[in-house]
Amino acid sequence: MTDDSDQKENARNYRSIPTTEMVTDNTLTNITKWKYVWQNGCGANCSCDFTAFKAYAIDDHIRLLISKFDQSGWRESSKVTNFALVRRVMAHAFNKQSGEQKAKVEFSPETCTQFIHAQYLSMKSTGNGLDGNPIKTTTLGQMGSHINSICRKFGFGQIPKAARNLNTRSAELDSNNYTVKELRSIAYALLEDRSRLLSSYQDDRLKQFERRVMFDRLVCNAVFLTIYYLGTGQTETLSMFLEDEWVCQASGAGRITIEGFKTRGDKVELRTFTPRAVCKSFFESQLACSKAHSVSLGLDKHYLFRKMNGEVPTAGNLNLYAKKYLPQHSTRLQMLIESRPDFRLNCILLKSSIKQFAEQSMGRAKAADNTRNAQLTFDNSNYGKVSKSEARNQLAVGLVALHFLGENPSGGTNLAVGKAKEAVCKVLSNEEWQVLKSSDTRAQVVENLNGGFCKGEDTPEFREFQKTVNRAGILSDEEKSELGCGFVIKCFGCANFGIVDDPHDIWRLLSFEKRLNEVMLAHRNVEHYLTNYGEVKACLNKLKEQFKKSHLETAKKQLARECHPLWDEQSVIDIFRG
Repeated sequence: MTDDSDQKENARNYRSIPTTEMVTDNTLTNITKWKYVWQNGCGANCSCDFTAFKAYAIDDHIRLLISKFDQSGWRESSKVTNFALVRRVMAHAFNKQSGEQKAKVEFSPETCTQFIHAQYLSMKSTGNGLDGNPIKTTTLGQMGSHINSICRKFGFGQIPKAARNLNTRSAELDSNNYTVKELRSIAYALLEDRSRLLSSYQDDRLKQFERRVMFDRLVCNAVFLTIYYLGTGQTETLSMFLEDEWVCQASGAGRITIEGFKTRGDKVELRTFTPRAVCKSFFESQLACSKAHSVSLGLDKHYLFRKMNGEVPTAGNLNLYAKKYLPQHSTRLQMLIESRPDFRLNCILLKSSIKQFAEQSMGRAKAADNTRNAQLTFDNSNYGKVSKSEARNQLAVGLVALHFLGENPSGGTNLAVGKAKEAVCKVLSNEEWQVLKSSDTRAQVVENLNGGFCKGEDTPEFREFQKTVNRAGILSDEEKSELGCGFVIKCFGCANFGIVDDPHDIWRLLSFEKRLNEVMLAHRNVEHYLTNYGEVKACLNKLKEQFKKSHLETAKKQLARECHPLWDEQSVIDIFRG
C-alpha cells in the first residue's frame, strides 16, 4: 500500500519539471524581417525600414511594433501612413530629452500625448507644426484622433479625450459641408471637364501614354459625378459592378429609378437609386465605356470604375485629380478657391453635402430612406450637421418637449411636441395644431391676421402694446382685458408666435409678405427699408424653409390668383401703424 503523501509530492515534483513540450518560444524573437515595401495611396512603392527605429527604441519594442503592423489588418497605404506617424511620435519623444545620454522610448499613449501637446504649443506660438509646415486646429484634432486609433489598435490603451482635443473645433456644431451654390459649381465643373476629357480621349492623334492618362482621369471624374448624383460613399462607389443589364425607369417628379447596381462588402448587395433624371445621359455614357473596358480586360463582371491597368482608383488618384488637375481647367473652381481659400473637393465632403441637401429638400426620414440608410445610421453620421443656430433650435425643441411630456406623461407625445414647437416659434403640422387647440382650455391660442397664431401669454411685446393702449386712454379696462397684441410686425420675433403648415394659413402669410414688400416704395432706399423690416424679412424666409413644399407651392399659386381678403390694398397702412 502506497503513501498518499508520497504520491502528492511526486505529482508536485513532476509538474515543476520543465519539458520541451511545455516550453514555448517567444514569437517576437523570431521576427527577422525589418524592412517592408508597401504601396502608398498613389500606388507607388514605399520602403518602410524598421531598423530606423533603433535610434529611438530597443529591439524588443521594435519587434512588438512590427508584429502589431502585421496583425493590424490595414491596407498597405494605411501601413505607410501609420509607419511615418509612429516614427514621428517616437523621434519627438527621444529628441526632446535633455542631456547627452538619452533613454530609449516606447510608443504609448503618454508619448503620443506629449507629441500632440508639442504640436499644439508650436502651432500657438509660431502658426506652424513641429515640422515647420502650417497647421490648423482642425488638422491637429484629426491627427490626435488618428494617433489615438493607432494606440487602441495596438492594444496600448487610448489617449484621454481632453488631452487630444485641446482647443480644436472637433466638437462644434458647425458644418463644413458645401453650400448649394458650391454644389452647383462642382457639378458644372465636373460635367464640363468630362466633356473635355471625352473629346481629348477620342482624338486619334493621342499617344498611348496620353490616352492612358486621359482614361484614368475620366474614371476619377466619373467617381465624383456618381457620388454627386447618388450620394454614395467612396468605398461603396468604387466597388460597384453590374452582372446583368441595368434598368432605368421614370419615377415621376423629375426623377428616375436605377436598378442593377451591386456593391461588394461582406456580402454582395443589390442597390436601387432614385436620382434626378438629368443624370441619365451621364450613366448611359459611363456604363457603355466601363462595359467595353471590362470586356477588354477580360474581367468576370462589369466593373464601373477601373483604370486602364485594371486597378481600382486609389484615394491618392482621386485627390490628385480633385486638387491639382480639375481646378486648373475650371474657372468656376478657381473662383471658389479665391473666395474661400480652404475650399477642397473630396468624396467625404461631397457625400455629406449631398445627403444634407437631401435632408433639407425631403425631410430627415425621406432623406435617410432615399440614401439607403437606417434612421440611426443617418443620425450618427455627419450628414445632418447644421449651423450652430439651427442645432441650438433643435436642442431647444427637444428640451421643451421633454419638459411638457414630464408635466403630462399621459397626454401623448403629439401634444408635447406641439407645445415645444410653439414655444420656440416653430411650424406646426395640422395634426399638432388640432391637438393644441383641443387642449387650450383657457382660449388663449388665437389666429393672427398675418397667417400665424398667438398663444396670448405675457411677453415683452404684449406688455409694450398694453402700455401704448394705456397712454392713449381710449379703451375701458374691460376692453383692455379682451384686447390682444396689435404689433403685427413684432409677431415674428415674439415667443407667442407660431404658424400651421396649412396652404390657407401660408397663403395668408404670403399675402402679408406681399404687402410688406410694397412698403419698400415708401422708403428712401433699400438700406432704409432693411433697417425697418430686415429682421422681419429674415424671419419670413426662415419660416418658408420649414413648410412642406407642396403646401408652399399651393399657397403661391393661390397668391398669384388673388391676395388674401384680409390684406387688401389699404392694408399697407396697417403695416406702417404696426
